[in-house]
Amino acid sequence: MKTYTRIENRIMSVITDEFKIANRYLASDANLKEDLGLDEYDMIFLSLALEDEFEMVFHDQLNQVEEVKDIVPFI
Repeated sequence: MKTYTRIENRIMSVITDEFKIANRYLASDANLKEDLGLDEYDMIFLSLALEDEFEMVFHDQLNQVEEVKDIVPFI
């Protein structure tokens, strides 16, 4: 479970850095679109930032996610 938490924390760090969202608004169950206000273009930038952070490629998987915690299984 430690690995899951570390990955989740890194994802939230990327979101904070990329979109200048304060940590107090971030939680694992935060909805990316409704709670954080990300739109389709923001999701593309998030995907690119996460690809850089984790050195991997997402193939449209982030289109399926709604909450921060939903990203973890793809990593």
